[in-house]
Amino acid sequence: MTEDARAEDDASAATWSYRALTAEAATLFRLLGLHPGPAFGVPAAAAIAGLSTAQAHRLLDSLAGAHLLEQTAPDRYEFHDLLRAYATDQAQDEETPETRAAAVRRILTWYVHAADAAQGWINPGEAHIPLTPLDAGAAALTFDGYERAMAWYELESANLMAVAREAEAAGLDEIAWQLAAVLRSVHMLLNPFEDWLAMGHIGLRAARRLGDRGAEAEILESLGMACTQSHRLSEAADFHEGALAIRRELGDRLGESLSLNDIGPIRLRERRLSDAKSRFDEALTIFREIGAPQWEAVALANAAEVAYELGAAERARDLAQSALEMFRALDNKGGQGNVLRLLSAARLEQGEPQEALGYARQAVDIAVNHRNTMWEGYWLLTLGRAQQATGHAEDALASYQRAAVLQRRLGDRSREARAWQGAGEAYQQLERFDEAADFHRGAAATHRDLDDDWQLALALDGLAGALDAAGRADEARTHWSEALTLTADYEDPRAADLHTRISRALEQA
Repeated sequence: MTEDARAEDDASAATWSYRALTAEAATLFRLLGLHPGPAFGVPAAAAIAGLSTAQAHRLLDSLAGAHLLEQTAPDRYEFHDLLRAYATDQAQDEETPETRAAAVRRILTWYVHAADAAQGWINPGEAHIPLTPLDAGAAALTFDGYERAMAWYELESANLMAVAREAEAAGLDEIAWQLAAVLRSVHMLLNPFEDWLAMGHIGLRAARRLGDRGAEAEILESLGMACTQSHRLSEAADFHEGALAIRRELGDRLGESLSLNDIGPIRLRERRLSDAKSRFDEALTIFREIGAPQWEAVALANAAEVAYELGAAERARDLAQSALEMFRALDNKGGQGNVLRLLSAARLEQGEPQEALGYARQAVDIAVNHRNTMWEGYWLLTLGRAQQATGHAEDALASYQRAAVLQRRLGDRSREARAWQGAGEAYQQLERFDEAADFHRGAAATHRDLDDDWQLALALDGLAGALDAAGRADEARTHWSEALTLTADYEDPRAADLHTRISRALEQA
Protein backbone atom coordinates (compact mmCIF):
# COMPACT_ATOMS: atom_id res chain seq x y z
CA MET A 1 0.00 0.00 0.00
CA THR A 2 1.34 3.45 -0.89
CA GLU A 3 1.73 6.24 1.65
CA ASP A 4 -1.09 8.20 -0.05
CA ALA A 5 -3.40 5.21 0.11
CA ARG A 6 -2.58 4.61 3.77
CA ALA A 7 -3.24 8.28 4.59
CA GLU A 8 -6.59 8.09 2.75
CA ASP A 9 -7.58 5.02 4.75
CA ASP A 10 -6.58 6.71 8.01
CA ALA A 11 -8.62 9.78 7.12
CA SER A 12 -11.62 7.61 6.28
CA ALA A 13 -11.33 5.77 9.60
CA ALA A 14 -11.08 9.08 11.47
CA THR A 15 -14.21 10.33 9.74
CA TRP A 16 -16.19 7.25 10.70
CA SER A 17 -14.97 7.41 14.30
CA TYR A 18 -15.71 11.13 14.53
CA ARG A 19 -19.27 10.74 13.17
CA ALA A 20 -19.95 8.07 15.77
CA LEU A 21 -19.15 10.41 18.67
CA THR A 22 -21.70 12.02 20.95
CA ALA A 23 -22.22 15.75 20.38
CA GLU A 24 -20.24 16.58 23.55
CA ALA A 25 -17.30 14.38 22.59
CA ALA A 26 -17.26 15.71 19.02
CA THR A 27 -17.16 19.29 20.30
CA LEU A 28 -14.24 18.54 22.58
CA PHE A 29 -12.42 16.75 19.74
CA ARG A 30 -12.82 19.79 17.48
CA LEU A 31 -11.69 22.27 20.12
CA LEU A 32 -8.67 20.17 21.01
CA GLY A 33 -7.54 20.75 17.43
CA LEU A 34 -7.00 24.36 18.52
CA HIS A 35 -4.71 23.38 21.40
CA PRO A 36 -1.23 24.86 20.80
CA GLY A 37 0.57 21.50 21.05
CA PRO A 38 -0.23 17.85 20.26
CA ALA A 39 -0.09 16.60 23.89
CA PHE A 40 -2.13 17.86 26.83
CA GLY A 41 -3.43 16.96 30.26
CA VAL A 42 -7.01 16.66 31.44
CA PRO A 43 -7.06 20.16 33.05
CA ALA A 44 -5.95 21.76 29.77
CA ALA A 45 -8.66 19.90 27.86
CA ALA A 46 -11.20 21.10 30.41
CA ALA A 47 -9.97 24.67 30.03
CA ILE A 48 -10.14 24.79 26.23
CA ALA A 49 -13.71 23.47 26.17
CA GLY A 50 -15.01 25.24 29.29
CA LEU A 51 -15.77 21.94 31.03
CA SER A 52 -15.22 20.58 34.51
CA THR A 53 -12.22 18.29 34.96
CA ALA A 54 -14.53 15.31 35.52
CA GLN A 55 -16.48 16.02 32.31
CA ALA A 56 -13.28 16.42 30.32
CA HIS A 57 -11.83 13.18 31.69
CA ARG A 58 -14.93 11.22 30.72
CA LEU A 59 -14.99 12.64 27.20
CA LEU A 60 -11.24 12.16 26.69
CA ASP A 61 -11.64 8.50 27.61
CA SER A 62 -14.33 8.17 24.94
CA LEU A 63 -12.07 9.85 22.36
CA ALA A 64 -9.25 7.49 23.28
CA GLY A 65 -11.64 4.55 23.05
CA ALA A 66 -12.57 5.69 19.53
CA HIS A 67 -8.84 5.81 18.66
CA LEU A 68 -9.02 9.55 17.97
CA LEU A 69 -6.56 10.24 20.81
CA GLU A 70 -3.79 8.19 22.38
CA GLN A 71 -3.69 8.05 26.17
CA THR A 72 0.00 8.30 27.15
CA ALA A 73 -0.46 8.50 30.96
CA PRO A 74 -3.42 8.34 33.37
CA ASP A 75 -4.17 12.05 32.90
CA ARG A 76 -2.42 12.81 29.60
CA TYR A 77 -3.42 12.43 25.97
CA GLU A 78 -1.84 13.04 22.59
CA PHE A 79 -2.90 13.53 18.97
CA HIS A 80 -1.18 11.86 16.07
CA ASP A 81 -0.39 14.51 13.44
CA LEU A 82 -3.05 13.41 10.97
CA LEU A 83 -5.79 13.33 13.59
CA ARG A 84 -4.76 16.68 14.98
CA ALA A 85 -5.00 18.20 11.51
CA TYR A 86 -8.40 16.53 11.07
CA ALA A 87 -9.64 17.97 14.38
CA THR A 88 -8.42 21.44 13.39
CA ASP A 89 -10.22 21.16 10.05
CA GLN A 90 -13.45 20.18 11.79
CA ALA A 91 -13.11 23.15 14.15
CA GLN A 92 -12.71 25.47 11.16
CA ASP A 93 -15.73 23.95 9.44
CA GLU A 94 -18.16 23.52 12.33
CA GLU A 95 -17.29 26.19 14.93
CA THR A 96 -17.90 29.89 14.50
CA PRO A 97 -14.93 32.30 14.50
CA GLU A 98 -16.16 33.62 17.85
CA THR A 99 -16.26 30.14 19.38
CA ARG A 100 -12.79 29.33 18.09
CA ALA A 101 -11.37 32.62 19.36
CA ALA A 102 -12.95 32.09 22.79
CA ALA A 103 -11.47 28.58 23.04
CA VAL A 104 -8.00 29.80 22.10
CA ARG A 105 -8.22 32.65 24.60
CA ARG A 106 -9.36 30.27 27.35
CA ILE A 107 -6.53 27.79 26.86
CA LEU A 108 -3.79 30.41 26.48
CA THR A 109 -4.95 32.26 29.58
CA TRP A 110 -5.13 28.96 31.47
CA TYR A 111 -1.51 28.15 30.57
CA VAL A 112 -0.32 31.56 31.78
CA HIS A 113 -2.03 31.03 35.14
CA ALA A 114 -0.67 27.48 35.38
CA ALA A 115 2.86 28.71 34.63
CA ASP A 116 2.46 31.40 37.28
CA ALA A 117 1.38 28.80 39.84
CA ALA A 118 4.38 26.63 38.94
CA GLN A 119 6.90 29.48 39.19
CA GLY A 120 5.57 30.28 42.65
CA TRP A 121 7.03 26.96 43.79
CA ILE A 122 10.05 26.76 41.49
CA ASN A 123 11.35 30.23 42.33
CA PRO A 124 9.25 31.46 45.27
CA GLY A 125 11.25 34.63 45.82
CA GLU A 126 10.12 36.16 42.53
CA ALA A 127 7.25 38.63 42.48
CA HIS A 128 4.04 37.81 40.60
CA ILE A 129 2.62 40.15 37.96
CA PRO A 130 -1.14 40.81 37.64
CA LEU A 131 -2.59 38.43 35.05
CA THR A 132 -5.51 38.46 32.64
CA PRO A 133 -8.32 36.75 34.63
CA LEU A 134 -9.41 33.22 33.86
CA ASP A 135 -12.89 32.77 32.42
CA ALA A 136 -15.64 32.45 35.01
CA GLY A 137 -15.86 28.87 36.20
CA ALA A 138 -12.43 27.88 34.85
CA ALA A 139 -10.37 25.80 37.29
CA ALA A 140 -6.88 27.16 37.93
CA LEU A 141 -4.11 24.59 38.18
CA THR A 142 -2.42 24.35 41.57
CA PHE A 143 0.62 22.48 42.89
CA ASP A 144 1.48 21.10 46.30
CA GLY A 145 5.24 21.55 46.16
CA TYR A 146 8.40 22.15 44.17
CA GLU A 147 8.65 18.64 42.71
CA ARG A 148 5.22 18.67 41.12
CA ALA A 149 5.64 22.21 39.84
CA MET A 150 8.98 21.40 38.23
CA ALA A 151 7.65 18.16 36.74
CA TRP A 152 4.74 20.10 35.19
CA TYR A 153 7.09 22.67 33.68
CA GLU A 154 9.38 20.01 32.25
CA LEU A 155 6.38 18.21 30.74
CA GLU A 156 4.79 21.35 29.31
CA SER A 157 7.82 23.37 28.17
CA ALA A 158 7.18 22.67 24.46
CA ASN A 159 3.52 23.63 24.85
CA LEU A 160 4.48 26.85 26.62
CA MET A 161 6.62 27.92 23.68
CA ALA A 162 3.73 27.06 21.37
CA VAL A 163 1.40 29.14 23.59
CA ALA A 164 3.65 32.18 23.13
CA ARG A 165 3.64 31.80 19.35
CA GLU A 166 -0.10 31.21 19.25
CA ALA A 167 -0.76 34.26 21.42
CA GLU A 168 1.16 36.44 18.98
CA ALA A 169 -0.55 34.89 15.96
CA ALA A 170 -3.98 35.39 17.55
CA GLY A 171 -3.28 39.01 18.46
CA LEU A 172 -3.49 38.26 22.19
CA ASP A 173 -0.62 40.57 23.08
CA GLU A 174 -1.43 40.79 26.77
CA ILE A 175 -1.10 37.03 27.12
CA ALA A 176 2.09 37.00 25.02
CA TRP A 177 4.01 39.39 27.25
CA GLN A 178 2.59 38.00 30.48
CA LEU A 179 3.75 34.46 29.67
CA ALA A 180 7.28 35.69 28.92
CA ALA A 181 7.35 37.64 32.18
CA VAL A 182 5.94 34.78 34.27
CA LEU A 183 8.44 32.24 32.94
CA ARG A 184 11.46 34.50 33.37
CA SER A 185 12.06 33.27 36.92
CA VAL A 186 11.94 29.64 35.75
CA HIS A 187 14.09 30.25 32.68
CA MET A 188 16.78 31.96 34.73
CA LEU A 189 17.21 28.78 36.78
CA LEU A 190 17.30 26.36 33.85
CA ASN A 191 18.90 28.32 30.98
CA PRO A 192 16.71 27.18 28.04
CA PHE A 193 18.30 29.98 26.03
CA GLU A 194 16.64 29.35 22.66
CA ASP A 195 13.09 29.31 24.04
CA TRP A 196 13.86 32.03 26.60
CA LEU A 197 15.08 34.49 23.99
CA ALA A 198 12.39 33.59 21.45
CA MET A 199 9.63 33.97 24.02
CA GLY A 200 11.18 37.21 25.25
CA HIS A 201 11.22 38.78 21.79
CA ILE A 202 7.59 37.72 21.23
CA GLY A 203 6.71 39.36 24.55
CA LEU A 204 8.69 42.51 23.75
CA ARG A 205 6.91 42.97 20.42
CA ALA A 206 3.58 42.45 22.18
CA ALA A 207 4.32 44.97 24.96
CA ARG A 208 5.40 47.58 22.43
CA ARG A 209 2.28 47.04 20.31
CA LEU A 210 0.21 47.60 23.46
CA GLY A 211 2.25 50.69 24.39
CA ASP A 212 2.58 49.21 27.89
CA ARG A 213 5.83 50.66 29.23
CA GLY A 214 5.78 48.65 32.45
CA ALA A 215 5.34 45.42 30.50
CA GLU A 216 8.14 46.46 28.15
CA ALA A 217 10.47 46.92 31.12
CA GLU A 218 9.57 43.47 32.46
CA ILE A 219 10.45 41.81 29.16
CA LEU A 220 13.61 43.87 28.66
CA GLU A 221 14.70 42.60 32.07
CA SER A 222 14.02 39.01 31.04
CA LEU A 223 15.98 39.39 27.81
CA GLY A 224 18.80 41.02 29.75
CA MET A 225 18.98 38.05 32.10
CA ALA A 226 19.02 35.60 29.20
CA CYS A 227 21.88 37.48 27.56
CA THR A 228 23.82 37.77 30.83
CA GLN A 229 23.58 34.04 31.48
CA SER A 230 24.53 33.20 27.89
CA HIS A 231 27.50 35.59 28.20
CA ARG A 232 26.25 38.13 25.66
CA LEU A 233 27.17 40.93 28.00
CA SER A 234 26.91 43.92 25.69
CA GLU A 235 23.36 42.97 24.65
CA ALA A 236 22.49 42.23 28.27
CA ALA A 237 23.61 45.68 29.40
CA ASP A 238 21.54 47.35 26.64
CA PHE A 239 18.39 45.46 27.67
CA HIS A 240 18.84 46.20 31.37
CA GLU A 241 19.70 49.86 30.80
CA GLY A 242 16.52 50.12 28.70
CA ALA A 243 14.47 48.61 31.53
CA LEU A 244 16.14 50.94 34.06
CA ALA A 245 15.30 54.03 31.98
CA ILE A 246 11.64 53.04 31.69
CA ARG A 247 11.31 52.27 35.39
CA ARG A 248 12.83 55.60 36.35
CA GLU A 249 10.48 57.30 33.91
CA LEU A 250 7.52 55.52 35.58
CA GLY A 251 8.75 56.22 39.13
CA ASP A 252 8.88 52.47 39.79
CA ARG A 253 11.30 52.31 42.72
CA LEU A 254 11.23 48.53 43.10
CA GLY A 255 11.72 48.08 39.37
CA GLU A 256 14.54 50.61 39.38
CA SER A 257 16.38 48.77 42.14
CA LEU A 258 15.85 45.43 40.38
CA SER A 259 17.39 46.81 37.20
CA LEU A 260 20.35 48.19 39.13
CA ASN A 261 20.76 44.78 40.73
CA ASP A 262 20.67 43.21 37.26
CA ILE A 263 23.33 45.50 35.80
CA GLY A 264 25.73 44.79 38.68
CA PRO A 265 26.41 41.14 37.69
CA ILE A 266 27.24 42.21 34.14
CA ARG A 267 29.85 44.64 35.46
CA LEU A 268 31.07 41.90 37.80
CA ARG A 269 31.58 39.50 34.87
CA GLU A 270 33.36 42.29 32.97
CA ARG A 271 35.47 42.85 36.10
CA ARG A 272 34.38 46.48 36.32
CA LEU A 273 34.23 46.02 40.06
CA SER A 274 33.79 49.65 41.15
CA ASP A 275 30.81 50.03 38.83
CA ALA A 276 29.36 46.72 40.05
CA LYS A 277 29.76 47.83 43.67
CA SER A 278 28.03 51.15 43.09
CA ARG A 279 25.08 49.46 41.33
CA PHE A 280 24.63 46.93 44.12
CA ASP A 281 24.98 49.58 46.84
CA GLU A 282 22.36 51.79 45.17
CA ALA A 283 20.00 48.84 44.76
CA LEU A 284 20.51 47.80 48.41
CA THR A 285 19.65 51.31 49.60
CA ILE A 286 16.37 51.32 47.67
CA PHE A 287 15.42 47.79 48.76
CA ARG A 288 15.83 48.89 52.37
CA GLU A 289 13.89 52.11 51.83
CA ILE A 290 10.88 50.35 50.30
CA GLY A 291 10.98 47.33 52.65
CA ALA A 292 11.84 44.48 50.27
CA PRO A 293 13.71 41.96 52.48
CA GLN A 294 13.87 39.24 49.82
CA TRP A 295 15.67 41.56 47.43
CA GLU A 296 17.72 43.12 50.21
CA ALA A 297 19.16 39.66 50.87
CA VAL A 298 19.95 39.23 47.15
CA ALA A 299 21.71 42.60 47.03
CA LEU A 300 23.68 41.76 50.18
CA ALA A 301 24.85 38.52 48.57
CA ASN A 302 25.88 40.44 45.44
CA ALA A 303 27.75 42.98 47.56
CA ALA A 304 29.53 40.08 49.26
CA GLU A 305 30.64 38.75 45.88
CA VAL A 306 32.08 42.11 44.88
CA ALA A 307 33.90 42.37 48.22
CA TYR A 308 35.38 38.92 47.64
CA GLU A 309 36.56 39.83 44.14
CA LEU A 310 38.10 43.00 45.57
CA GLY A 311 40.14 40.83 47.92
CA ALA A 312 38.22 41.82 51.08
CA ALA A 313 37.49 38.30 52.32
CA GLU A 314 36.49 39.37 55.84
CA ARG A 315 34.01 41.94 54.51
CA ALA A 316 32.66 39.37 52.05
CA ARG A 317 32.20 36.86 54.85
CA ASP A 318 30.27 39.34 57.04
CA LEU A 319 27.97 40.40 54.21
CA ALA A 320 27.38 36.81 53.16
CA GLN A 321 26.56 35.76 56.72
CA SER A 322 23.97 38.55 56.99
CA ALA A 323 22.46 37.49 53.67
CA LEU A 324 22.38 33.85 54.78
CA GLU A 325 20.44 34.72 57.93
CA MET A 326 17.91 36.67 55.85
CA PHE A 327 17.52 33.88 53.30
CA ARG A 328 16.98 31.34 56.09
CA ALA A 329 14.29 33.52 57.64
CA LEU A 330 12.64 33.73 54.21
CA ASP A 331 13.10 29.96 53.60
CA ASN A 332 14.77 30.77 50.27
CA LYS A 333 16.86 27.68 49.49
CA GLY A 334 18.40 29.03 46.30
CA GLY A 335 19.57 32.17 48.07
CA GLN A 336 21.00 30.07 50.89
CA GLY A 337 22.95 27.88 48.48
CA ASN A 338 24.43 30.84 46.65
CA VAL A 339 25.55 32.47 49.90
CA LEU A 340 27.02 29.19 51.14
CA ARG A 341 29.07 29.20 47.93
CA LEU A 342 30.34 32.69 48.80
CA LEU A 343 31.09 31.73 52.38
CA SER A 344 33.08 28.74 51.13
CA ALA A 345 35.17 30.96 48.87
CA ALA A 346 35.77 33.50 51.65
CA ARG A 347 36.75 30.81 54.18
CA LEU A 348 39.14 29.30 51.67
CA GLU A 349 40.78 32.66 51.15
CA GLN A 350 41.13 33.05 54.91
CA GLY A 351 42.98 29.73 55.18
CA GLU A 352 40.09 27.64 56.55
CA PRO A 353 39.75 24.84 53.96
CA GLN A 354 37.72 22.41 56.09
CA GLU A 355 35.10 25.06 56.84
CA ALA A 356 35.10 25.97 53.15
CA LEU A 357 34.50 22.33 52.23
CA GLY A 358 31.54 22.11 54.61
CA TYR A 359 29.85 25.20 53.18
CA ALA A 360 30.38 24.02 49.59
CA ARG A 361 28.90 20.60 50.35
CA GLN A 362 25.84 22.21 51.89
CA ALA A 363 25.36 24.34 48.78
CA VAL A 364 25.62 21.39 46.39
CA ASP A 365 23.21 19.37 48.56
CA ILE A 366 20.61 22.12 48.19
CA ALA A 367 21.04 22.09 44.42
CA VAL A 368 20.73 18.30 44.19
CA ASN A 369 17.68 18.20 46.47
CA HIS A 370 15.97 20.79 44.25
CA ARG A 371 16.95 19.04 41.00
CA ASN A 372 18.41 22.36 39.89
CA THR A 373 21.27 21.62 37.53
CA MET A 374 22.19 25.28 37.06
CA TRP A 375 22.85 25.68 40.78
CA GLU A 376 24.62 22.33 40.96
CA GLY A 377 26.86 23.02 37.98
CA TYR A 378 27.93 26.39 39.37
CA TRP A 379 28.34 25.42 43.02
CA LEU A 380 30.35 22.32 42.11
CA LEU A 381 33.11 24.70 40.98
CA THR A 382 33.36 25.95 44.56
CA LEU A 383 33.24 22.42 45.94
CA GLY A 384 36.07 21.43 43.61
CA ARG A 385 38.27 24.26 44.88
CA ALA A 386 37.59 23.30 48.50
CA GLN A 387 38.36 19.65 47.73
CA GLN A 388 41.67 20.66 46.17
CA ALA A 389 42.53 22.78 49.20
CA THR A 390 41.90 19.83 51.52
CA GLY A 391 44.15 17.55 49.45
CA HIS A 392 41.43 15.63 47.61
CA ALA A 393 42.38 16.37 44.01
CA GLU A 394 40.67 13.27 42.61
CA ASP A 395 37.39 14.24 44.28
CA ALA A 396 37.85 17.74 42.89
CA LEU A 397 38.37 16.32 39.43
CA ALA A 398 35.06 14.46 39.68
CA SER A 399 33.30 17.66 40.78
CA TYR A 400 34.76 19.65 37.88
CA GLN A 401 33.89 16.97 35.35
CA ARG A 402 30.30 16.82 36.62
CA ALA A 403 30.11 20.62 36.50
CA ALA A 404 31.37 20.66 32.90
CA VAL A 405 28.74 18.11 31.83
CA LEU A 406 25.94 20.13 33.44
CA GLN A 407 27.13 23.43 31.98
CA ARG A 408 27.33 21.84 28.54
CA ARG A 409 23.68 20.79 28.88
CA LEU A 410 22.73 24.27 30.08
CA GLY A 411 24.61 25.98 27.27
CA ASP A 412 26.76 28.11 29.61
CA ARG A 413 30.09 28.06 27.79
CA SER A 414 31.79 30.38 30.26
CA ARG A 415 31.10 28.20 33.29
CA GLU A 416 31.88 25.06 31.30
CA ALA A 417 35.29 26.55 30.54
CA ARG A 418 35.76 27.40 34.22
CA ALA A 419 35.07 23.74 35.02
CA TRP A 420 37.77 22.73 32.52
CA GLN A 421 40.07 25.22 34.20
CA GLY A 422 39.39 23.59 37.56
CA ALA A 423 40.05 20.17 36.05
CA GLY A 424 43.37 21.47 34.78
CA GLU A 425 44.28 22.60 38.29
CA ALA A 426 43.29 19.22 39.74
CA TYR A 427 45.36 17.34 37.15
CA GLN A 428 48.29 19.61 37.92
CA GLN A 429 47.91 18.85 41.63
CA LEU A 430 48.06 15.17 40.67
CA GLU A 431 51.24 15.92 38.68
CA ARG A 432 49.58 14.90 35.41
CA PHE A 433 50.89 17.97 33.64
CA ASP A 434 50.11 17.13 30.02
CA GLU A 435 46.44 16.51 30.85
CA ALA A 436 46.40 19.68 32.93
CA ALA A 437 47.73 21.67 29.98
CA ASP A 438 45.07 20.23 27.66
CA PHE A 439 42.23 21.32 29.95
CA HIS A 440 43.70 24.78 30.49
CA ARG A 441 44.19 25.15 26.74
CA GLY A 442 40.53 24.29 26.11
CA ALA A 443 39.38 26.76 28.76
CA ALA A 444 41.58 29.50 27.30
CA ALA A 445 40.16 28.93 23.80
CA THR A 446 36.58 29.31 25.05
CA HIS A 447 37.32 32.41 27.13
CA ARG A 448 39.11 33.94 24.14
CA ASP A 449 36.07 33.21 21.98
CA LEU A 450 33.83 34.89 24.58
CA ASP A 451 36.13 37.95 24.83
CA ASP A 452 36.50 37.36 28.57
CA ASP A 453 39.97 38.73 29.22
CA TRP A 454 39.98 38.09 32.97
CA GLN A 455 39.08 34.41 32.73
CA LEU A 456 41.40 34.08 29.75
CA ALA A 457 44.28 35.44 31.85
CA LEU A 458 43.52 32.90 34.59
CA ALA A 459 43.40 30.04 32.10
CA LEU A 460 46.66 31.12 30.46
CA ASP A 461 48.31 31.35 33.87
CA GLY A 462 47.18 27.79 34.61
CA LEU A 463 48.36 26.61 31.21
CA ALA A 464 51.75 28.23 31.65
CA GLY A 465 52.13 26.70 35.11
CA ALA A 466 51.36 23.21 33.78
CA LEU A 467 53.78 23.60 30.88
CA ASP A 468 56.51 24.96 33.13
CA ALA A 469 56.09 22.01 35.52
CA ALA A 470 56.33 19.68 32.52
CA GLY A 471 59.68 21.21 31.59
CA ARG A 472 58.38 23.26 28.66
CA ALA A 473 59.56 26.65 29.89
CA ASP A 474 59.64 28.37 26.49
CA GLU A 475 55.95 27.63 25.85
CA ALA A 476 55.13 28.64 29.42
CA ARG A 477 56.78 32.05 28.92
CA THR A 478 54.63 32.72 25.84
CA HIS A 479 51.39 32.17 27.75
CA TRP A 480 52.53 34.04 30.86
CA SER A 481 53.52 36.98 28.68
CA GLU A 482 50.02 37.16 27.20
CA ALA A 483 48.43 36.79 30.64
CA LEU A 484 50.65 39.61 31.92
CA THR A 485 49.40 41.91 29.14
CA LEU A 486 45.77 40.98 29.82
CA THR A 487 46.02 41.77 33.54
CA ALA A 488 47.80 45.10 33.11
CA ASP A 489 44.63 47.20 32.80
CA TYR A 490 42.81 45.85 35.86
CA GLU A 491 43.18 47.95 38.98
CA ASP A 492 41.64 45.82 41.73
CA PRO A 493 43.87 44.17 44.37
CA ARG A 494 43.21 40.59 43.22
CA ALA A 495 44.19 41.45 39.65
CA ALA A 496 47.24 43.34 40.88
CA ASP A 497 48.36 40.30 42.90
CA LEU A 498 47.91 38.06 39.85
CA HIS A 499 49.89 40.50 37.69
CA THR A 500 52.73 40.54 40.22
CA ARG A 501 52.80 36.76 40.56
CA ILE A 502 52.89 36.28 36.77
CA SER A 503 55.74 38.82 36.51
CA ARG A 504 57.75 36.80 39.03
CA ALA A 505 56.96 33.53 37.28
CA LEU A 506 58.23 35.00 34.03
CA GLU A 507 61.46 36.08 35.69
CA GLN A 508 61.99 32.62 37.15
CA ALA A 509 61.05 30.83 33.93
